[in-house]
Amino acid sequence: IEKTLFRHYFETSKINRRKIIDLKKLRYGHISEYDNLFKAYAKTIDWDWKLLAAQGYVESRFDPNATSWAGAKGLMQLMPGTARNYGLSPEEITNPEKNIEAATKSIRDLNKSLKKYVPDDAERIKFILAAYNSGIAHIYDAIALAKKYGKNPQIWHGNVSEALLMKSNPEFYNDDVCKYGYFRGKQTVSYVNEVSQTYDIFCQAIK
Repeated sequence: IEKTLFRHYFETSKINRRKIIDLKKLRYGHISEYDNLFKAYAKTIDWDWKLLAAQGYVESRFDPNATSWAGAKGLMQLMPGTARNYGLSPEEITNPEKNIEAATKSIRDLNKSLKKYVPDDAERIKFILAAYNSGIAHIYDAIALAKKYGKNPQIWHGNVSEALLMKSNPEFYNDDVCKYGYFRGKQTVSYVNEVSQTYDIFCQAIK
């Protein structure tokens, strides 16, 4: 399994090989030095801690000082406005615990907002991940487009994910049901896939 894990992380990582997770830790039930934080805060949103850790890995490769081209910062790549909304000062964004805590509060709120659209708890996680990455407004548009064009608005893969990709086409982002305009959904669809695949690998390695 270690060879499989290394191949996955090497192929999906965009950073230096030395920063790839220490795969040997997985054999002993460890993912990162932040496992206890992921375990504690995953409980507040009723998530498996390995799923939250998978999201953290995809977001920052567990680098608390990571900063994206768009300005997102920290382990869970919070935008400054989001961090501020959840009570973090600019200096606190790179604090691992405060970053994870704010991220789980954001996930909690996304879950509340999406529950009426996606009643199935497991399926809704994919929508939450997508909304965390893209912003919930574009997911609302994708749900509306899916409903209008004969796709299942309560299923992500092959349905709402495809509708999100449609938002890069003027025929669809100018549609009356589409309220938030153009969006290039490819990155968000890839993000949901990568978090899901990473979570699967963590589950295989840590029982």
